[in-house]
Amino acid sequence: MSPSKDNHSPSRTQLLIVGGGPVGLTTALLLDRFAIDFVLVERASGVTDHPKARGCDIRSMELFRQWGIGEKIKARGLPPGSDTFAMVDSISGREYGRTVPELDVGHSPAWRCLVAQDVVEEELFDVIRSSKHGRVLYDTEFTSYKDLGGDGVVVHTRDLKTGKEQEWRADYLIGADGAGSSVRSQTDITMRGPATLAVMANEFWQADLSHIPRVTQTAGYRVRPENPREAIWTVLNGASDRWLSAGYVGKEDDERPLPRTDAEVVALARKQTGLPNLDVKVISRSIWRLSRQVADKFRSGNVFLVGDAAHRFPPNGGFGMNSGIQDAHNLAWKMRLVFDGKAGVGLLDSYDVERRPIAESNADFSLGNQKRFLKTDAALRSGNIDEINFWIRDSHNHLHSSGQSLGFAYEEGAVVQDGTARVALQARWYQPSDRPGGRFPHWWTDLARTHSTLDWFDREFVLVAGPKADGWIEAAPNVSEKTGVPIAVRQLDAANESDGIRLGLRGAVLVRPDGHVAWRMPWLPNDPVAELGTAVNTILCR
Repeated sequence: MSPSKDNHSPSRTQLLIVGGGPVGLTTALLLDRFAIDFVLVERASGVTDHPKARGCDIRSMELFRQWGIGEKIKARGLPPGSDTFAMVDSISGREYGRTVPELDVGHSPAWRCLVAQDVVEEELFDVIRSSKHGRVLYDTEFTSYKDLGGDGVVVHTRDLKTGKEQEWRADYLIGADGAGSSVRSQTDITMRGPATLAVMANEFWQADLSHIPRVTQTAGYRVRPENPREAIWTVLNGASDRWLSAGYVGKEDDERPLPRTDAEVVALARKQTGLPNLDVKVISRSIWRLSRQVADKFRSGNVFLVGDAAHRFPPNGGFGMNSGIQDAHNLAWKMRLVFDGKAGVGLLDSYDVERRPIAESNADFSLGNQKRFLKTDAALRSGNIDEINFWIRDSHNHLHSSGQSLGFAYEEGAVVQDGTARVALQARWYQPSDRPGGRFPHWWTDLARTHSTLDWFDREFVLVAGPKADGWIEAAPNVSEKTGVPIAVRQLDAANESDGIRLGLRGAVLVRPDGHVAWRMPWLPNDPVAELGTAVNTILCR
C-alpha cells in the first residue's frame, strides 16, 4: 500500500515522544501530571508481552508510590526478601549457596521490587489511557524530524496499518525509542563505549516450578555451565510459572547456525531445571546486544534523549530501565517551568549536565556486575567450593545497591552548591544528606507511617525550614511573589544530623519538584529574601 499524505495542516503538540516502553510511558505520565500537551508514538501495537528488563529499584518504587501505582506493581512482583541469587547445578538440583537479601534499614517509604518490564508498562499505560493532556498512538512509527530552532520541530510519522503519513509541529521532541534509537540516529549525537560486549539470546517460557523449595524467594539462578558458551541466567518473572533464560550466543553476531527451535528451548528449560519431563510452553524469544555506552550528550537543539536511547547498560543490577525513569523525572518539571516562562531556556541544558554523569556511574556499576557474573561462572565450572563461596559473597555487592539507587547527587546544573565537599558514592550503602544535589532524606511524618517527607515534593519547589527558622518561613511567600515561582513551605519539628539533616535549627533548604535539594543555607542571614531570591533565579537560569 502506498502511503497517503495528510492534507490538513500539521497537528500541534508541545511534546512529541517517540517510544512507548517504560521510559516513554513514564515521560508521558509525568507530562500529564504537569499539564503539558503530548503525543506518544510507538511502532508496536501495544505494551510489550516480553519481560525484557526486570526489577524496579528503590527510587523508582518511591516514584511509583507517589503516582499511585506502587502497590499495584508490588503486588505483581516477587515477594519481599526474594532479592537473592542461587548458584546451582540445576534449579531442582544441588545448590552450592546463595546470597542474602539486602536489609531494609528504613531510608525509604518503599523498597525495590523484582517485577518484569511488561508489568511496569501495563500499569503505566493504565494511568495514561485516561490522560487529559495527551494521547498514545500505537502502530505509528517515527520517520523523520527537522529542527526549526526557536520555532520548535517538525516531526513526521507513519500509521503502520494504513500507511498514512502525518506531520506534527512540536516545541520539543523526546527520543525514548531504545538502544537502536531512530531519533538519535538523525541527530549529531554519538554513543561512547563498546556497542557489543556480547550477543545474548532470551527465551521466555512457562512451566510450573512451585513445588521446588524457595523458588518464589529467589530472584535468579546461576546454573553451573559445562563450558562458557553454556552459561545461562534463569530468572523468575512475577509468578512461579514465568521464566526467562538469558545466555551468550556470540561476540559480534549470533554465531549459532539457526536460532533455537521451540523444541530446543523446551530441552534447554528441562536441562536448566533438572526435570526431564517438565511441561514447558515457549512464550517468546529475542536477541539483544550487551553494551556499555553513554551518549556524548543528551540534548541536541530541540531534541532530548531519555532511557536506552541515551545510555545502554549491561542488565546486571537492573539500572537501565530505572535510570531512564529517573531521566524523565529530571526533565518534566523543567519543561513545565520553561513553558510557563518562569525559567530561562538554559534550565533545559541542566538535564544533560545532571543526568549524563549519573548514567556513566550506573553504566560502570552494571559493567562491574557483568564481569562478576563471568567470574561466578568460572568458579562454578571449577567446582572449587572456596572459589564458589567467595563469588557468592562478592555478589552481595551486586544485589545490595541502596547507595547506587538513592545516593546519586547532581554536582552541577540546577543546583547551587554550598561549598561543602562532595562525599564519594558508595554503591552498597546509602548515606542520607540534605547537601545540594542529593535526594532529600525520608522519614515518616506521622505515627501511622503512611506519610513521608518525600510526599512533600511533586509539582513545585518546597522550602524546608528548621524548627526555629521563622525568618525563612516569612521570606518564602515574599520570594514567591517577586519571582512568580510557587514555593511551598514545610517546617521540621527537629533537625537531627544523624538523619543526614544539617540545615540546623535556623537554616533551610530549597527542594526541587523532583525531590533533589537545590540550595542550602544552615543559618538565617541578614536578608533571607535576597538570599533565597538569588538562589531561585540562579537555579532557574534567569
